[in-house]
Order: sequence, then C-alpha cells, then structure tokens
Amino acid sequence: MKKIFDEDDDDFQNFDKAKIIVSVIPVVLIILILAVMLIVNNRKKTDRNTDDVQQSILDYADEGNQSEGLESNSVQTGSDAVKNDKQEVQTEETPSPLPKATLSPTPYKEVMKQTTVDYSKIKFDKDEQLKEMMTYWEDSNQKALDDLANLDRFKAMSWKLKGTKECYYYGEVNASGQADGTGIAVYADNQYYYGSWKNGERSGTGTFIHYHFHDTANTTDVYTYHQYTGSWANDLPDGEGSEHYDFDKDLLKDDQRYTSNRIGSYSAGLVHGEFYLTTIEAGKEDMMEWEAQAEHGSWIYRLDKKDGKGNRPVFVDYNDPNDFFWMLPKDNVNIGVPCLISKNKN
Repeated sequence: MKKIFDEDDDDFQNFDKAKIIVSVIPVVLIILILAVMLIVNNRKKTDRNTDDVQQSILDYADEGNQSEGLESNSVQTGSDAVKNDKQEVQTEETPSPLPKATLSPTPYKEVMKQTTVDYSKIKFDKDEQLKEMMTYWEDSNQKALDDLANLDRFKAMSWKLKGTKECYYYGEVNASGQADGTGIAVYADNQYYYGSWKNGERSGTGTFIHYHFHDTANTTDVYTYHQYTGSWANDLPDGEGSEHYDFDKDLLKDDQRYTSNRIGSYSAGLVHGEFYLTTIEAGKEDMMEWEAQAEHGSWIYRLDKKDGKGNRPVFVDYNDPNDFFWMLPKDNVNIGVPCLISKNKN
C-alpha cells in the first residue's frame, strides 16, 4: 500500500510541476517579448535623438557662420545660387553658410598719412630729376624708378607740393605751354605719372605710381606701393586699366582679404564695368581669383541676400560660381583708384 501511495504522491507532484511550468512559461515569454520591444523602442528613440542632435549641430553651425559675418575672403551657397558670373540677382529664402573674413577697409579709404619730416632744406632740381627718372621709365626699369623715388632729393621734390593738386612736369608741351604729348610728372605724397597728356591733363595711356613711404613708424597703412596702368581722360583713369598693390605683410590682419590686383574698366576714376580681381590673406601665399561687375563706383550685388552684419555678396569666385566675396554696403561706394591727386577728382 505504501508503494501505491508513494507513486500517487509522485504523480501528484509531477502534476503540480507541470501545472506550474505551464503557468510560468507564458509569463516568461510575455516578459521576454516586452523586454525585446522595450529594447527596440529605446534603440529607435536613441537613433531619433542622435539625428536630432546632429541636425541641431548643423543648424547651430549655420547660425554661427551667419553671426560671424564674412573675407574675407569664402562662402559656399546653396544649389540655387548664382550659376555663372553673368547671371542676374536672385532671391534665396534659405540662408547659406557665410564666410568669416571681411573686406579690408583699404585700398578704398585713403589711409596714407602725410609725412612729418621736414624736407625744406633738401635741395633738388625738378627738371633734371624728372628727366633722369623719365629715361628709366622709358626703359621700363622699375627697380631704378623705385630707388630714385626713395632718395631724399626726390622726396623733397614731392614734399614741396604737399597740400596742393599741382604737379611738376617734364616733357612735351603744346603752343600754350601746356603738357601735351608724352611727359612725366610728380605730385605730392610721392605720386608720379608717366604717359600721354592733352592740354595740360593726363589723357590717353599712362601709368600712375603711388609710393607709400613712411619716414616715421607706421602701424596703419598696410600698403607700400600702388600702381594704375591704362586709359586716362580728363586727368582721371577712364577706360580699360589695371591696378596693383604691394603690402607690408606684417600689418595684414587675420581673417581679412586684401585686393592685390584689379583689371577692368573705369569711368572718371571709378570702377565701372566688368572686373577680374585677386585677393591675398595674412600668412597665405596663394591668391584667390574673383569676378565682379561695377557701376559708377559701386560693385553690383550678385545675390539679393545679406548676412547678420549686413554684408552682401559682390565678387564671385573665378573657379567656383557658388562662392562669394562679401562687403558692407556702406563701404561699397566711390570705389576707384585711391589716393590719386587730380584737379578733377571729387
């Protein structure tokens, strides 16, 4: 009997175990399924959060670029930006990343300060000196021209004219004694001109040079040399011409671009027409090339947009039509050959 009861107890226990297993397994499965779903949902949520963070970073970068302004000197725009250098102004609703550097205030502003050195006791012979310089100009000997202009007797000749728009002239004249034909002249501020004249004014083809000599410490004028070569009328650059600038590279500011060459068309001394330009930056050897259009001394804006500081695009990268050079509208006026001394200059 005991054996029978033992077997019954075993059967009963086995039955209870089976019943427990049957009851527990579904619960375990449900827990596992919920755990898997929770993991999947968390992963999806993490992915969404990651995407949101990445987008926020991109949005912040865009906002940061816009708040910093330009030159400087480079900007990448959207695909609906200017497609070529001839395209008319377009409107973009979505702001694009903007460059960080800004256009230098020079050469458009005349920052050259008059020397305080007294050259009144330095003797000079204007006719002989201009004749001497003219021979080197005819031979295109730039090194000799630079050396002569830096001599005290030449500086004294120019210094004698300070505060005036007059010049000392040597060359061909007409029946009235006015400069007419080919001749050379010196003006105040170490400025020289060699080329064609008509009735006492620069007219035809000629070259203007402005030497930025500083007899005392200089901390503001980044330019050492400025030259314009091309057409003239009414004593002002007029027609096709080119400008070139040399710099004191120790004075160049970071995050700014400086115009080193301009080739294009001028009217009454101001930029007017199509231009090819190059710019340089502090600490960089490579120049950037640009294309631009001007009208009566102002660059034509390439897009109907501006950054947070009000800068607008004026130049187009010569090698990338979606890259622009920006400047403030207040600086985009009366742009022409700077510092030029002329009786006909406003």
